[in-house]
Amino acid sequence: MGIIAAVSNTQTSFSFEVISQGGAFATVSLIVSLSIALLISDSRYWNEWASSTLGACSNPLLLTFAAIVVFKVMLIL
Repeated sequence: MGIIAAVSNTQTSFSFEVISQGGAFATVSLIVSLSIALLISDSRYWNEWASSTLGACSNPLLLTFAAIVVFKVMLIL
């Protein structure tokens, strides 16, 4: 019973390093996603499905990137 209580009482706190690494991954993923969208938009493979798929991938990354920027600005202030 002691082990269960110890595990259930733990709180997950993310350190600054974890947020920075996740932010770097989100930034690189956003750049790659937008680059692919730009390259495909001028080709014959661009259609409604490709547009909606890349939009579905890019929008959450864009929101994550904006949240990371806000977080870093709050750290500076």
